[in-house]
Amino acid sequence: MKTFKRLNNALGFVVFALAALAYWLCMEPTVSFWDCGEFISASFKLQVGHQPGAPLFLMIGRMFSLLAAGDLSKVAYWVNLVSVLSSAATVMFLFWSINAIALKIVKKDTTTLNTTELWSMMAAGTIGALAYAFSDTFWFSAVESEVYTISTLCTAIVFWAILKWEQQMNDKWILFIAYMIGLSIGIHLLSLLAIPAISLVYYFRKQDKPTFWGMAKAFLIGCVLLGIVQFGVIQYFVLFASKFDILFVNSLGLGFGSGALAFVALFALALGYGIYYSIKKRYYQLNLGLLSLALVIFGFCSYFMIIIRANAKTDINLSNPDTPVSLFGYLSRQQYEDKPLLYGQFYNSKPVETKETGVTYRKGDKTYEESGKTYKRVYDNNTFLPRTYSDKPSHVNFYQSWMGLADGQTPTFWQNLSFMNSYQMGFMYWRYFAWNFVGRQNDEQGQGAIHQGNWLSGVKPVDALHLGNQDKLPPSIKENAGYNLFYGLPLVLGLLGMVYLYRNNKKDGLVVALLFFCTGLAIILYINQDPLQVRERDYAYIGSFYAFAILIGMGVLAVKELLARIASNKASLAIATLVCMLAVPVLMAARGWDDHNRSGKTTALDMAKNYLNSCEPNAILFTNADNDTYPLWYAQEVEGIRTDVRVICLQFLGSEAFLDQMKKQQHLSAPLPISMVHNQYKEGVRDYMPYVDYGIKDSVELADLLAVLTSDNKEDKVQMNDGSYENFLPTQKLKLKIDPAQILATQTVALADKDKIAPQMEWEFKKNYALKSDLAMFDIIVHNQWKRPIYFATSVSDDTYIGLDKYLYMEGYAYRLLPLKPNQDADKTEQTNNQLAFKHYKNFELGGFKKAKYIDPESRRVLQGTWTYANTLSANLIHENSIAQAKEVINKSIKELPLKNYTIMDTLNKISLVQNLYLVNDNQRASQIAKETTGFLAQEFEYILSLKPEEQRAFINDIRRGMYVLQSLDKITEDHKQIDLNKMFKQQLKDYETRFTNSLS
Repeated sequence: MKTFKRLNNALGFVVFALAALAYWLCMEPTVSFWDCGEFISASFKLQVGHQPGAPLFLMIGRMFSLLAAGDLSKVAYWVNLVSVLSSAATVMFLFWSINAIALKIVKKDTTTLNTTELWSMMAAGTIGALAYAFSDTFWFSAVESEVYTISTLCTAIVFWAILKWEQQMNDKWILFIAYMIGLSIGIHLLSLLAIPAISLVYYFRKQDKPTFWGMAKAFLIGCVLLGIVQFGVIQYFVLFASKFDILFVNSLGLGFGSGALAFVALFALALGYGIYYSIKKRYYQLNLGLLSLALVIFGFCSYFMIIIRANAKTDINLSNPDTPVSLFGYLSRQQYEDKPLLYGQFYNSKPVETKETGVTYRKGDKTYEESGKTYKRVYDNNTFLPRTYSDKPSHVNFYQSWMGLADGQTPTFWQNLSFMNSYQMGFMYWRYFAWNFVGRQNDEQGQGAIHQGNWLSGVKPVDALHLGNQDKLPPSIKENAGYNLFYGLPLVLGLLGMVYLYRNNKKDGLVVALLFFCTGLAIILYINQDPLQVRERDYAYIGSFYAFAILIGMGVLAVKELLARIASNKASLAIATLVCMLAVPVLMAARGWDDHNRSGKTTALDMAKNYLNSCEPNAILFTNADNDTYPLWYAQEVEGIRTDVRVICLQFLGSEAFLDQMKKQQHLSAPLPISMVHNQYKEGVRDYMPYVDYGIKDSVELADLLAVLTSDNKEDKVQMNDGSYENFLPTQKLKLKIDPAQILATQTVALADKDKIAPQMEWEFKKNYALKSDLAMFDIIVHNQWKRPIYFATSVSDDTYIGLDKYLYMEGYAYRLLPLKPNQDADKTEQTNNQLAFKHYKNFELGGFKKAKYIDPESRRVLQGTWTYANTLSANLIHENSIAQAKEVINKSIKELPLKNYTIMDTLNKISLVQNLYLVNDNQRASQIAKETTGFLAQEFEYILSLKPEEQRAFINDIRRGMYVLQSLDKITEDHKQIDLNKMFKQQLKDYETRFTNSLS
């Protein structure tokens, strides 16, 4: 017994150390993209992040951030280390869980285990745990500040704890599980999905002769317990507290929070009495249930941090959950769209009725005020399990393309289910599963194309069945760091383990299968995902990959058993261990290292610095969420970089709390020039203002329009269908009168350019409605009076610019709003405010692109944008005869930015680069880059031409881009008298035109 425990514990810590070392070597040293910037910023100052919050994660992150010892540049490093250590701990608990299951298969007391049996289990645990450690999805999250790995740790601990309970039959483990689940709510809800599997383990241990109906009952009880925690504790507990608070505040005249505290006190008294009663009456199961509930709620209490910090009005205070009422909305994710689950509409169903479902409240001066009502639409055509429900135009086009439907055609019930099976489950789950255990094509985000983000085994006949000919794979696939071929070996080992486990221990086989289902496919069924997601969503299913890793561990025992038929026990163990170790975790680690190694990578931080340094002092910068905002928040909130720039995330600008923040001093940034008072933009007021055509022919002064939009006079409003009166947009043609003296006095435009100042700016607001965020932008533009520079991020959607495109000029990663006479022959992507743009670019930090061991897709997007900006600036400097400055821009770009073509899209930037190099008489580099570009295109085209004609049509956009690049380089080399090179390009262009014409005709 002692030998097993010591070896099991010791090897568990060895596995932990191996995983921690690997993750630490690969860890991103600073902030990364997506939510990480927000999480690190919120952790560092204990601020309020996006719904539904992760308070425990933030508090743990805050503790680790203190290890930076005042070095603000190291805060991200230490918060990232939370994921490294929690991920390694997850691998350790997986090792112990695999061994606990393996021990039951051996069916011996630990005192009677022989050496071969003991080491067989250790081999199974080690290989299964390390396979998970180096699985694509888990490894990705393990090296950055995200909640998914520490959430998986909670799941791993919970599953390990139920196995300990099964061994010892001591209900202290049940209480421990309850507390862990409560704590995990403050991180992520993944561990809740283990409850049905836990319920099944409990049933099997308590029932000597399990039956089908008994298992079904245990599963349903587990689902009920899951519902009690997810809805009863997380939502309804707070809902009742908010109802009490409304009662106490509005009816009894007490202060905000008094009713919630009264409810918590009453609930605690009732729960305490229930526990006392169960002890007195010796109702053991009731006592166990009530204690478990109490511990879940104790763990859940980490959310007090959210409401406390929201009342502190921190700089990051998303949704402002400062009352029990707003906290309920925060936890129930009210900002996200509702999706039909069991019954609902098709994408082309028509609403026939709108039903009122409730009342919403906002915090007033002394009471809660009604802010509006909630509604639910009733549609004319509905179906069971609606999966094709979104009516967004891009989604409709995707549905029709995916299912082969004509415009206006309604899917049948079976086509609807087919979409669920092929897209939601097949493409958005099994594809991710295969990434981890079969192999991956590349790191490009997939939307269905056969050359982006698919699974790829490396077994060419198998891959050809769904991806076409694999004999002439191009550089965009073979040289992509995400090109990871596992040959399906982890999958095969896991399937062997599944059969082995079921044959030897059906109970645990069913438990693992249920854990796999609940943390994978059940999520797919529940979230009912719409298409065209902004990023890959594999991280959501990390728990199911954990369950499959258990089967991989069992697979080692299966291989050992098969080999034992032809070899001795010791020899079969040695061979099985060596073969399985090399074929699975070692192969996965070796192939996956390059695209998971983020050491030296600072591209997100560099981007944030360059965004901020694209702005003149005291600037106002409009951005959108995630990658345009969160790294900038990190730079300002943690490292204190350019805090004079006010970053305005348009996704949050429609929130009254965010607008309140914008009207206050923040670091070195003065309050924004917003004239509206709180009552004019509070929740439920001016959320949506429709466009009503009043036949106004001339443009309307923006200040006059703002006065109408903020007016409370009934004459300035339009009656809505429900009889209410709302402000509306009477015109889409806008103008802003310009005072040249003011423009020069604020140095918005240099004195030398005073003749370029427009007498007025005129533009068209193209949306058929104005949102509160648009109203706030109008207010800022009108009342700023050019005192502060106004910028827009270059990477946001076109409607972000509210029609001002022709007055926008690049000064870096941001467009600056300038009142200059518009150039009708150029758009915003071709206009640079040359001297400031040059000054900003000289100060850009671009070293992260060369230092990084791996350039991820988001970094490549930033890289593309940087090349576009540099090329445009160079061309404009050449146009104004600033040749020396143009050369400086070109040289800096070539020296500090990678020239590698990752995809055909990257070759578009080479056109301008080659042209600019020829124009500054750097013919040698121009010709070299041109030849490398056409060589890359040739390999891409040969791959496309190796496919069947119907498969080639999926590449039509890439073919057009590539041919455009060849045509452009042909013309450029001809214009610059590069005779030999031009002759080669002409022949290449003619050849591919002929071959593609013949192939696609």
